[in-house]
Amino acid sequence: MTKKPQQTIHLVADDNGYASHKVAMFDDAGKIECTKFDTSIQIGGSSLTSVDGNKEDTYRVLDEAGNVTNTYTCSSAITQPLDLRNSSYPFVEANRVLMHHSLIRSGMEGKQVQVGVTLPFADYFMVGGQMNTDIQKRSQENFTHNNVIAEQGEKKVHVVSAKVFPEGMSAFYDWALDENCNMTEAFEELTDNDGSALIVDIGGSTTDIVCIRMVDGDIKIDHAHSGTTKIGVLDVREEINNAYQKKYSTGGFESALSPRAVERIMQNGVHKAGGKIHDLKADLEAIFRAVTQRVVSYMQTKAGRINDFEVIHFVGGGAVLFGESLKNAVPVGSIGDEFANARGVLKYMKAQLANA
Repeated sequence: MTKKPQQTIHLVADDNGYASHKVAMFDDAGKIECTKFDTSIQIGGSSLTSVDGNKEDTYRVLDEAGNVTNTYTCSSAITQPLDLRNSSYPFVEANRVLMHHSLIRSGMEGKQVQVGVTLPFADYFMVGGQMNTDIQKRSQENFTHNNVIAEQGEKKVHVVSAKVFPEGMSAFYDWALDENCNMTEAFEELTDNDGSALIVDIGGSTTDIVCIRMVDGDIKIDHAHSGTTKIGVLDVREEINNAYQKKYSTGGFESALSPRAVERIMQNGVHKAGGKIHDLKADLEAIFRAVTQRVVSYMQTKAGRINDFEVIHFVGGGAVLFGESLKNAVPVGSIGDEFANARGVLKYMKAQLANA
């Protein structure tokens, strides 16, 4: 009897933040490619269809008997998004649906995947530095339920296994390792000097600060100078919406900006509505400065003397948005991007397989 060839298991990382799911995977040439999708989901279907009348980005959740228990729509254009900004986010069904949506949209339809997902630093570890095994286990179990299927085309992804990684620390792996999982020159220098690095991950809802000390060539986490605070890009989105409504809105629920409109304002500072260009550049700069000041204040409170660190590396969506403000506030810092955690998880998983 001829054995069927084993199906390839693909490594995929999903930094499942409150603002967006950032996905990293290897392309056919072995290069890392990254995509992101808004953490925007509502219960039920949507009135939106493609031009040929097909429902898109709608997903069914099935029970063990194959019966539909819930339907969700994942889209930045939905009008009744769920508020997922709470401590249950790693364990909820909606987060799992968003992950499957992100994987399908990233080209993983019909494939088997080993997925690495992220947890905020303060959820991954307990206050004393011990692993929070309960939260890690519950998160992993949530993402290994293969009961999500796309309504259009019956698309699905099979998750073979899921493992969780701490945000911030994952971004350090991205900084320390190249795509072939070899040490970067900067990491070699930090190791040789037994130096200290501070990773500041400004995400959707939280900012993680991870203090790393190199001791005799080994990586050590200084938990006394690491932590998580509730500052993030979503604070900016809320402030932009408030600023817009104060200056240009006539009031009412429908005057609120859509997530995509807010995203464009964060990029260029303007919004077009009613045939007019509404300029919010000054408001945006003031908001960025205020949030940056909160981040830097937390850094100084939690990590201590900034000048004691050989490396200060800002990552996350906030690092991209607040780049200029961060450079002015912390001139010695380097600015990464919003995919650092996802890439770091992917590199770490690849390194683990290579060393297995």
